[in-house]
Amino acid sequence: MSLIGTALLVALVAGILEWDIYGWGHTMISRPLVAGTVMGLVLGDVKTGLFIGASIEMIYLGVIPVGAAIPPDATSATAIATALAILSGLDSKVAVPLAIPVAMVAQMLQMLIWTINSGLMHKADQYAVKGDLKGTDRLQYLGSFLFFLQGFVPAFLAIFFGVDAVKAMVERMPHWITNWLTVAGGMLPALGFAMLYVMMSNKKLLPYFVLGFTLAAFFKGSLLGVALIGLALAFIHINMLNEKSKVKEFEEI
Repeated sequence: MSLIGTALLVALVAGILEWDIYGWGHTMISRPLVAGTVMGLVLGDVKTGLFIGASIEMIYLGVIPVGAAIPPDATSATAIATALAILSGLDSKVAVPLAIPVAMVAQMLQMLIWTINSGLMHKADQYAVKGDLKGTDRLQYLGSFLFFLQGFVPAFLAIFFGVDAVKAMVERMPHWITNWLTVAGGMLPALGFAMLYVMMSNKKLLPYFVLGFTLAAFFKGSLLGVALIGLALAFIHINMLNEKSKVKEFEEI
Protein backbone atom coordinates (compact mmCIF):
# COMPACT_ATOMS: atom_id res chain seq x y z
CA MET A 1 0.00 0.00 0.00
CA SER A 2 1.24 3.51 -0.80
CA LEU A 3 2.05 5.98 1.94
CA ILE A 4 -1.03 8.08 1.21
CA GLY A 5 -3.21 4.95 1.28
CA THR A 6 -1.73 3.90 4.61
CA ALA A 7 -2.18 7.40 6.00
CA LEU A 8 -5.84 7.41 4.92
CA LEU A 9 -6.43 3.98 6.49
CA VAL A 10 -4.84 4.98 9.79
CA ALA A 11 -6.71 8.30 9.77
CA LEU A 12 -10.05 6.57 9.10
CA VAL A 13 -9.55 4.17 12.01
CA ALA A 14 -8.35 6.97 14.31
CA GLY A 15 -11.34 9.11 13.31
CA ILE A 16 -13.83 6.35 14.12
CA LEU A 17 -12.15 5.65 17.47
CA GLU A 18 -12.19 9.36 18.36
CA TRP A 19 -15.77 9.78 17.11
CA ASP A 20 -16.97 7.26 19.67
CA ILE A 21 -16.29 9.66 22.57
CA TYR A 22 -18.73 12.44 21.66
CA GLY A 23 -20.12 11.64 18.23
CA TRP A 24 -21.97 8.36 18.75
CA GLY A 25 -22.39 5.36 20.98
CA HIS A 26 -19.65 5.84 23.57
CA THR A 27 -18.94 2.12 23.34
CA MET A 28 -15.51 2.56 25.01
CA ILE A 29 -13.57 1.65 21.85
CA SER A 30 -11.90 5.02 22.37
CA ARG A 31 -10.04 3.75 25.45
CA PRO A 32 -6.28 3.46 24.80
CA LEU A 33 -6.24 -0.30 25.43
CA VAL A 34 -8.84 -0.89 22.70
CA ALA A 35 -7.57 1.85 20.37
CA GLY A 36 -4.03 0.49 20.38
CA THR A 37 -5.20 -3.08 19.83
CA VAL A 38 -7.49 -2.08 16.95
CA MET A 39 -4.76 -0.01 15.28
CA GLY A 40 -2.32 -2.88 15.68
CA LEU A 41 -4.85 -5.27 14.16
CA VAL A 42 -5.38 -3.00 11.16
CA LEU A 43 -1.64 -2.59 10.57
CA GLY A 44 -0.80 -6.25 11.15
CA ASP A 45 1.03 -5.98 14.49
CA VAL A 46 -1.41 -6.67 17.31
CA LYS A 47 1.36 -7.28 19.85
CA THR A 48 2.81 -3.78 19.48
CA GLY A 49 -0.65 -2.21 19.45
CA LEU A 50 -1.67 -4.06 22.60
CA PHE A 51 1.55 -3.13 24.43
CA ILE A 52 1.34 0.58 23.58
CA GLY A 53 -2.40 0.71 24.25
CA ALA A 54 -2.06 -1.01 27.63
CA SER A 55 0.84 1.25 28.64
CA ILE A 56 -1.05 4.43 27.76
CA GLU A 57 -4.19 3.05 29.43
CA MET A 58 -2.27 2.77 32.69
CA ILE A 59 -1.06 6.36 32.32
CA TYR A 60 -4.63 7.64 32.00
CA LEU A 61 -6.28 5.40 34.61
CA GLY A 62 -6.88 8.31 36.95
CA VAL A 63 -7.76 10.91 34.29
CA ILE A 64 -11.48 11.71 34.14
CA PRO A 65 -13.00 14.65 32.23
CA VAL A 66 -15.08 16.81 34.54
CA GLY A 67 -17.37 19.49 33.12
CA ALA A 68 -15.50 21.74 30.72
CA ALA A 69 -12.08 20.50 31.86
CA ILE A 70 -10.62 18.73 28.84
CA PRO A 71 -7.82 16.22 29.61
CA PRO A 72 -5.12 15.35 27.04
CA ASP A 73 -6.57 13.24 24.24
CA ALA A 74 -5.42 9.69 24.97
CA THR A 75 -7.32 8.19 22.02
CA SER A 76 -5.55 10.17 19.30
CA ALA A 77 -2.25 9.79 21.13
CA THR A 78 -2.61 6.00 21.23
CA ALA A 79 -3.68 5.69 17.60
CA ILE A 80 -0.86 7.90 16.29
CA ALA A 81 1.87 6.50 18.55
CA THR A 82 0.90 2.92 17.68
CA ALA A 83 0.79 3.62 13.94
CA LEU A 84 4.13 5.46 13.95
CA ALA A 85 5.78 2.69 15.97
CA ILE A 86 4.57 -0.07 13.64
CA LEU A 87 5.21 1.76 10.37
CA SER A 88 8.60 3.22 11.28
CA GLY A 89 10.04 0.42 13.36
CA LEU A 90 10.22 2.57 16.48
CA ASP A 91 10.55 0.53 19.67
CA SER A 92 7.19 0.25 21.41
CA LYS A 93 8.72 1.27 24.76
CA VAL A 94 10.07 4.44 23.16
CA ALA A 95 6.72 5.15 21.46
CA VAL A 96 4.89 5.47 24.79
CA PRO A 97 6.54 8.78 25.83
CA LEU A 98 5.89 10.02 22.29
CA ALA A 99 2.16 9.78 22.99
CA ILE A 100 2.24 12.48 25.69
CA PRO A 101 2.97 15.52 23.47
CA VAL A 102 0.62 14.12 20.82
CA ALA A 103 -2.17 13.96 23.42
CA MET A 104 -1.58 17.58 24.40
CA VAL A 105 -1.75 18.79 20.79
CA ALA A 106 -4.96 16.80 20.24
CA GLN A 107 -6.33 18.38 23.43
CA MET A 108 -5.99 21.85 21.89
CA LEU A 109 -7.77 20.65 18.74
CA GLN A 110 -10.62 19.33 20.88
CA MET A 111 -10.93 22.70 22.61
CA LEU A 112 -11.26 24.32 19.17
CA ILE A 113 -14.00 21.88 18.19
CA TRP A 114 -15.91 22.55 21.41
CA THR A 115 -15.69 26.28 20.67
CA ILE A 116 -17.07 25.74 17.16
CA ASN A 117 -19.85 23.55 18.53
CA SER A 118 -20.83 26.32 20.94
CA GLY A 119 -21.57 28.53 17.93
CA LEU A 120 -23.51 25.71 16.27
CA MET A 121 -25.66 25.37 19.40
CA HIS A 122 -26.73 29.02 19.21
CA LYS A 123 -27.55 28.56 15.53
CA ALA A 124 -29.57 25.45 16.40
CA ASP A 125 -31.53 27.51 18.94
CA GLN A 126 -32.51 29.90 16.17
CA TYR A 127 -33.68 27.02 13.98
CA ALA A 128 -35.65 25.57 16.92
CA VAL A 129 -37.46 28.88 17.47
CA LYS A 130 -38.50 28.83 13.82
CA GLY A 131 -39.58 25.20 14.06
CA ASP A 132 -36.96 24.14 11.49
CA LEU A 133 -36.17 20.64 12.73
CA LYS A 134 -34.23 19.73 9.59
CA GLY A 135 -31.91 22.64 10.28
CA THR A 136 -31.26 21.50 13.84
CA ASP A 137 -30.65 17.96 12.57
CA ARG A 138 -28.05 19.16 10.07
CA LEU A 139 -26.21 21.07 12.76
CA GLN A 140 -26.31 18.04 15.05
CA TYR A 141 -24.72 15.86 12.37
CA LEU A 142 -22.14 18.54 11.57
CA GLY A 143 -21.16 19.01 15.22
CA SER A 144 -20.86 15.27 15.65
CA PHE A 145 -18.74 14.86 12.50
CA LEU A 146 -16.23 17.41 13.78
CA PHE A 147 -15.17 14.90 16.43
CA PHE A 148 -14.43 12.40 13.65
CA LEU A 149 -12.16 14.99 12.08
CA GLN A 150 -10.48 15.44 15.46
CA GLY A 151 -9.07 11.94 15.08
CA PHE A 152 -8.79 11.83 11.29
CA VAL A 153 -6.81 15.00 10.54
CA PRO A 154 -3.95 14.66 13.09
CA ALA A 155 -3.51 10.96 12.29
CA PHE A 156 -3.34 11.58 8.54
CA LEU A 157 -0.81 14.40 8.90
CA ALA A 158 1.28 12.44 11.40
CA ILE A 159 1.52 9.36 9.16
CA PHE A 160 1.86 11.14 5.81
CA PHE A 161 4.56 13.55 6.98
CA GLY A 162 5.93 11.79 10.04
CA VAL A 163 6.74 8.18 9.14
CA ASP A 164 9.87 8.98 7.15
CA ALA A 165 10.96 11.51 9.77
CA VAL A 166 10.54 8.97 12.56
CA LYS A 167 12.44 6.35 10.54
CA ALA A 168 15.33 8.79 10.11
CA MET A 169 15.18 9.63 13.81
CA VAL A 170 15.33 5.95 14.75
CA GLU A 171 18.40 5.40 12.55
CA ARG A 172 20.27 8.41 13.94
CA MET A 173 19.07 8.42 17.54
CA PRO A 174 21.91 7.92 20.07
CA HIS A 175 21.56 4.96 22.40
CA TRP A 176 21.49 7.16 25.50
CA ILE A 177 18.37 8.96 24.20
CA THR A 178 16.71 5.62 23.42
CA ASN A 179 17.53 4.36 26.91
CA TRP A 180 16.20 7.56 28.48
CA LEU A 181 12.92 7.32 26.56
CA THR A 182 12.61 3.65 27.49
CA VAL A 183 13.03 4.49 31.19
CA ALA A 184 10.54 7.37 30.88
CA GLY A 185 8.06 5.06 29.19
CA GLY A 186 8.33 2.65 32.11
CA MET A 187 7.81 5.42 34.66
CA LEU A 188 4.73 6.95 33.06
CA PRO A 189 2.34 4.07 33.97
CA ALA A 190 3.45 4.55 37.60
CA LEU A 191 2.27 8.14 37.30
CA GLY A 192 -1.12 6.87 36.15
CA PHE A 193 -1.37 4.55 39.14
CA ALA A 194 -0.39 7.43 41.45
CA MET A 195 -3.25 9.53 40.02
CA LEU A 196 -5.58 6.58 40.53
CA TYR A 197 -4.38 6.29 44.13
CA VAL A 198 -5.35 9.92 44.74
CA MET A 199 -8.90 9.06 43.64
CA MET A 200 -9.06 5.87 45.72
CA SER A 201 -7.41 7.15 48.89
CA ASN A 202 -10.28 6.42 51.26
CA LYS A 203 -10.75 3.75 53.90
CA LYS A 204 -13.27 1.72 51.91
CA LEU A 205 -11.37 1.39 48.62
CA LEU A 206 -7.74 1.62 49.69
CA PRO A 207 -7.52 -2.07 50.79
CA TYR A 208 -8.44 -3.19 47.25
CA PHE A 209 -5.74 -0.95 45.83
CA VAL A 210 -3.05 -2.39 48.14
CA LEU A 211 -4.29 -5.94 47.61
CA GLY A 212 -4.06 -5.54 43.83
CA PHE A 213 -0.41 -4.54 43.97
CA THR A 214 0.39 -7.36 46.40
CA LEU A 215 -1.27 -9.96 44.19
CA ALA A 216 0.45 -8.59 41.07
CA ALA A 217 3.82 -9.02 42.80
CA PHE A 218 2.90 -12.48 44.11
CA PHE A 219 1.78 -13.72 40.68
CA LYS A 220 4.92 -12.19 39.10
CA GLY A 221 3.14 -10.25 36.38
CA SER A 222 0.47 -12.86 35.55
CA LEU A 223 -2.32 -10.30 35.17
CA LEU A 224 -5.07 -12.77 34.24
CA GLY A 225 -5.12 -14.31 37.71
CA VAL A 226 -5.04 -10.88 39.36
CA ALA A 227 -7.86 -9.65 37.11
CA LEU A 228 -10.07 -12.63 37.96
CA ILE A 229 -9.48 -12.16 41.70
CA GLY A 230 -10.24 -8.45 41.27
CA LEU A 231 -13.47 -9.31 39.46
CA ALA A 232 -14.49 -11.65 42.28
CA LEU A 233 -13.73 -8.97 44.89
CA ALA A 234 -15.79 -6.45 42.93
CA PHE A 235 -18.80 -8.79 42.97
CA ILE A 236 -18.32 -9.39 46.70
CA HIS A 237 -18.20 -5.65 47.33
CA ILE A 238 -21.35 -5.04 45.27
CA ASN A 239 -23.19 -7.86 47.04
CA MET A 240 -22.23 -6.39 50.43
CA LEU A 241 -23.56 -2.98 49.39
CA ASN A 242 -26.81 -4.56 48.19
CA GLU A 243 -27.23 -6.45 51.46
CA LYS A 244 -26.67 -3.27 53.50
CA SER A 245 -29.21 -1.47 51.34
CA LYS A 246 -31.79 -4.19 51.92
CA VAL A 247 -31.20 -4.18 55.69
CA LYS A 248 -31.59 -0.40 55.78
CA GLU A 249 -34.85 -0.58 53.82
CA PHE A 250 -36.15 -3.29 56.19
CA GLU A 251 -35.27 -1.21 59.26
CA GLU A 252 -37.05 1.81 57.82
CA ILE A 253 -40.19 -0.27 57.30
